[in-house]
Amino acid sequence: MFFLFINQVEEGIAIMFRILIVDDNYTSRSQIKALFGQYGDCDTAPDGEIAYQLFLAAHKENIPYDIITMDIDMPNVKGDQIVNKMRKWEQENAVYKSGAGKEAAIIMVTALSMKDNIMSSFKSGCEAYIVKPITKDKVSKIIDEIKLQKC
Repeated sequence: MFFLFINQVEEGIAIMFRILIVDDNYTSRSQIKALFGQYGDCDTAPDGEIAYQLFLAAHKENIPYDIITMDIDMPNVKGDQIVNKMRKWEQENAVYKSGAGKEAAIIMVTALSMKDNIMSSFKSGCEAYIVKPITKDKVSKIIDEIKLQKC
């Protein structure tokens, strides 16, 4: 399964995710964390290299991230390059989406809306692409899709 834990609520079952928010802009990180925080525990990283180290540490501790939001345009290493690196690690370590695997759902969250950026992101291995400004409705729709994919 892809979710970390399940909490019982009166209306049914709420799936809670372990989430990593990656964005070099503090304000964007904070806004994204506020929107995704209702769906689980959120960690943040100000750049791709720190995100990759957190990603590896989470796997080493056997509590991998269920969802990773990734900005594309960051200093040093671009978001799609880090996604490629994460996907390569998952492949080399036999982490899969189906069955009992723990492959992360990666959502690109960026101000870049050009077709080339979108295509490059999906080729790198993301499941979804959200153009900023990010809204509660956009997040809710993506989370619903991820819940369906992961169950």
